[in-house]
Amino acid sequence: MKKKWFILCFLLSLFGPTAVYPLVKERLDQTNYENRQLAEFPDLSADGWEQFPSQFEAWYNDHVPFKNLFVRAKTKLDLKLLGQSAVSSVTVGKENWMFYTTSLEGEDALADYRRENLYTEAEVEALEASIRAAKEEIEGRGMRFFLFEAPNKETLYGEYMPDSIRQFDGPSRLEAVLPRLREEGLPVYALTEALRTEKEWMTENGAGQDALYYKYDTHWNQLGAFAGSQEMARVLLGEGTALSEVSYAREANCSGDMARLLNLSEEYADDWNYRIDDYLPEVTVECVDGTPAGEFSVFVSDSPNDRTLLLVGDSFSQGIKPYLAKRYRRSIFITIETYEKSMLGRYPADDFVYLTVERNQDRFERVGEILEKTETDHGIKQTVDGT
Repeated sequence: MKKKWFILCFLLSLFGPTAVYPLVKERLDQTNYENRQLAEFPDLSADGWEQFPSQFEAWYNDHVPFKNLFVRAKTKLDLKLLGQSAVSSVTVGKENWMFYTTSLEGEDALADYRRENLYTEAEVEALEASIRAAKEEIEGRGMRFFLFEAPNKETLYGEYMPDSIRQFDGPSRLEAVLPRLREEGLPVYALTEALRTEKEWMTENGAGQDALYYKYDTHWNQLGAFAGSQEMARVLLGEGTALSEVSYAREANCSGDMARLLNLSEEYADDWNYRIDDYLPEVTVECVDGTPAGEFSVFVSDSPNDRTLLLVGDSFSQGIKPYLAKRYRRSIFITIETYEKSMLGRYPADDFVYLTVERNQDRFERVGEILEKTETDHGIKQTVDGT
């Protein structure tokens, strides 16, 4: 009898969720929290029969009944019992701060933090050649060339990293190599010290509860983007605005991309977006062209600076648009994924900026190659061309 009950319970656990799911799925969270497109149901045609088993397995794994519910429960247990996240690239630190500590070739944020990925002499020489090639290409078109690196969140807020992750003594990869590149006459700049200065000012003036980076996201928030943009303006134009010279306020609660990766965006939604006021109020900015998702944007302003800026960058470049656009009469912002070399001719500028975050090592090292890219595969060329 016990054996029969055991078999019955096993069958119910195996097929029960699938049978019940269609009746309750509309009441459940079915959001895709992964940064990828989920697998589609496989083709049932005769031509695709051989691939059907593997494709069906991929589809079922992506659409398993109660997936979000089970993932959320497992993540909570991992955090509560083991003190670690179920997603290897997300580290949950003190006070629930989340860090994107991916460890991949070309993007190794954990090695950046631990300071164990310093460049060899040969790698420094290759890096110098790549940046010099980019500089010569841009300057040959009559534009000034600048390369900026935004710091990883853990570089600025390492005090919230778990004590179990050891940081070695000595400089980080960028701290070691950027001065050497500058000595060779290359215009490469880190934004780290400028952001540290603003962080210290916030702490000293009773604003320590605010931060320059999102707590649950990989990116800087509006305050961090503003601080970064103003340091860039100081290098580019010789003038910038400190946070102490403007007013800012918390605007709305928010979550972040890492909380979504953990399927816990509802539980971790007490972070803040900010509004910055009194920044160059005499200058008005208008977006006159661009794509809906912002991969490409053109701004015009009535700034007294009649120069044009062309900026190519990663996702960190998105947040600086409303601030840096006030410094130029015309500004063009293009993501690295969208950029193609022909845009250098279509959008002539006075200043060219290449911006990436510290962990995007591959994009930093391959800048010369990336700026030679001749086509994109994102299907927005017609929109960008305006044709």
